[in-house]
Parts: sequence; C-alpha cells; structure tokens
Amino acid sequence: MDALTTLARVPRRPTRADVTLTAVLFAWALLEAATAAGPGAWWQRALFAAGVTLPLLVRRRAPTAAVVALVAVLMVRVFAVPGVEESTFPFPSMLVAVFSAALHARRPAVAVAGGVVTLAAMLSLYPLGYYETDTPGQLFILAFFIAGAWTGGWLVRLRAAQAATAHREARARAEDADTARREAKARAEDADTARREARARAEDAETARREAEARAAEAEAARSEVRSRAAEAVAAERERIARELHDVVAHSLSIVAVQAGAAEELMAIDPDLARRHVAAARRTAREALTEMRHVLDVQRDDAADAASALAPQPTLERVADLVDEVRAAGLPVTLAVGGERGDVAPGLDLAGFRIVQEALTNVRRHAGPAATTVHIGYTARWIDVAVRNAAPAPDHAQGPPGSGRGLIGMRERARLYGGTVTAGPDGEGFAVEARLPRGSA
Repeated sequence: MDALTTLARVPRRPTRADVTLTAVLFAWALLEAATAAGPGAWWQRALFAAGVTLPLLVRRRAPTAAVVALVAVLMVRVFAVPGVEESTFPFPSMLVAVFSAALHARRPAVAVAGGVVTLAAMLSLYPLGYYETDTPGQLFILAFFIAGAWTGGWLVRLRAAQAATAHREARARAEDADTARREAKARAEDADTARREARARAEDAETARREAEARAAEAEAARSEVRSRAAEAVAAERERIARELHDVVAHSLSIVAVQAGAAEELMAIDPDLARRHVAAARRTAREALTEMRHVLDVQRDDAADAASALAPQPTLERVADLVDEVRAAGLPVTLAVGGERGDVAPGLDLAGFRIVQEALTNVRRHAGPAATTVHIGYTARWIDVAVRNAAPAPDHAQGPPGSGRGLIGMRERARLYGGTVTAGPDGEGFAVEARLPRGSA
C-alpha cells in the first residue's frame, strides 16, 4: 500500500521519476522520428516528438491539461503535416497520459472525460489517415490498451484512497489509544485524589453534622422566640384595639345618658321630640352592646383609662383632617371618597380610620415623600379603604425596618368585624386595601 500511496501522491514539482519517464519517452520519440518513415521534415518530426512527451512533466498536478495538450499537438500534426506515420507515437505518451488522468484527476467525472477524449482521439487517427491500415483487430487492440491504461489508473486511485483511509484510521486509533492511556493514568491519579478527598469530606461531614445539630437547636430556639414575639404582638394589638372599643362604648353610653335625660325633660312638653330622643338612645345602646361584644372578643383587661372614657374616637369622616396633617408634614397625598356614607357603626368607623392612619404612617416611614392616594368607597354592603403610594425617591433613605405590628393591627381590626386586609407591592409602589362589611354590627 505504501507504493500505491507514493504513486498516487501529487508533488508540487515534477519528481525525478517523472523527469526520467518523460526523458525516456522523448528519446524514444526522437529515435523514431529519425528512423521511422513518415511525412514532414526532421525538425517537424522532432518538434512533434517534444510536443507529445514534454506535457507529461505535469501529468500529476494537471492531468487533464496534459491530455488536452497531447491531443491538441496530435491534431495539429494530423492536419498540418498530412501523411501516413509508421512510428508508434503518440501511443506510448497517450497511455501514460490516460493512466495519469484516471489516477490524479480531482473529480471522477473529469477522470472519465479524460479517458473518453484520449480514446476518441486515438481511434480517430485511422479515419484521418495517420496510420496506414484500420482493421477491426487493430482498432480493438488500440481501444483495449487505452481502456486498460485508464482502468489501471482508476484501480490505483481506489486502492490509494483505501490505503489513505486505512492510514488515517490507524493513526486515529493510535492517537485514541495514546489518549486512552493518558486518560487512564489521569483517572488513576484522580481516583487516588478522590480517595483522599473522600476521607477529608467524611471528616468535614462529621463536623458539619455536629454544626448542623447545633444550628438546628439555635433555629428552634429562634423560632420559639419568634412565635412568642408574634403572640405578644397580637396580644398587644388586641389590647390596644379593645381599649379603643371600650372608649367607643363609654362614649356611646354617655350619648345614651344625654338622650335619655333630654327625653325625660321633653316628655311633658314635646312628646314627639322626646320619642325621637328615646329612639336615638335605643339605637346608640344597641350599637354599644355590639361594640361590647367586640370588646369581649379581643379579651380586654378590666383596667381602663377613666380620663378618656367620654372622649369621642376618630371616624372615617376625620380622614380628611388626617390627610391635611400628613400633607402639611411633607407627604403629597390626595383623598377620594365615593358612595353614600349613611350610618356607620362607631367601632367600624374607628377601625377604618386606624387602618388609613397606620398605612400613611408606613408610607412616611418607608417611602418618604412618595405620591400617595387614599380612597374610601361606601356601598350598601361594604366599606372599602385603599392606600396606595408610588415608588420611593432614589435618594430616599428608608428608616429601620418595622416590627410588623402595624400590619398585624390592621388585620386584627378588620378580622374583628369580619373584614379583610391585604398589603403588598403594587407596580413599583405599595398598596394596602381593606374591605369592612357594614353588616358586621
């Protein structure tokens, strides 16, 4: 296979073997030009000998060009110097050229075309009168040798290609084997390293296990503390709400006393007006009983601030005053009220006011001078409260994180009346929304 690979190799310049072969064929052609009978002068025959041999120097790098050159020289000889030729040329050169075309042409179609052109050119010499006789036997022999030379070149081409493929595969296998040896050595080193690392990891795992147990104990203690603080926060908020409701009840009872006193004074003078005072006292007493149930719900202690028992608690109607105060403090806030207010239970009124107040406090603490809107919507069944603020200014330095009691208090107030409070991001800002049922009283 090495010889076939060498034969199929295409060097940059003609090899010594190519030069020797061309020289031998040129000498042979000159000898026949001098000794064999044929038309034309000596210099013409010598020129023809050179024309059908020297192109073979490039038969490897340009096999198709060599074939074309030989055929062209032959056709010029036939038509420029007519007459019967008794020498063998250009037959030997044509055999070498067609062999080279089959072996070295880059594309199979070009190799086939080179063989066909050579065969056609040689067979055309008989009808053109280049050779004396054109018997079928001579034509067959000529075609046989041309086809044989082309087939030989083609077979060498195939075998050389197979040899080159086998050589590449063998080299690839050798490289793979070498790579596998290196990888095996690396794996052995890695395995030794892995064993050492496994021992180290086992020691680290034991240490980590002990640390994890310690952290788990600390986490459980922290969770217990968080639960305790959360329970304390809820209890504190409930106590504060209960105090406020106690104040509402005390204020309602004072109104009942005033209404009853007025009715007693007017009973003889204006019975109708007295009955209206009695009806107002009855409604106020009913609302006070409802608020007292809410007081019991939040388990208020018996201790109360006697000094504030008769002080009226803020209502949703005072949200406008609250907004004015906050706006004067530097927070750009707007208020929108929709729907008919109608009668609102005092405790429910207080819960709504406190929710707005706590939400605005959170805005000032965490968002700074961010644009804020307060919306209060009254319907037949619900009171909807919403406080939304835009994103805080980039240069606003937020205060310390809150304790979370503000949201706890809002939710406790709403839950006490069967309502809900949701709080969370709203676009780039934040929103607090509460829904309080009117029928909770």
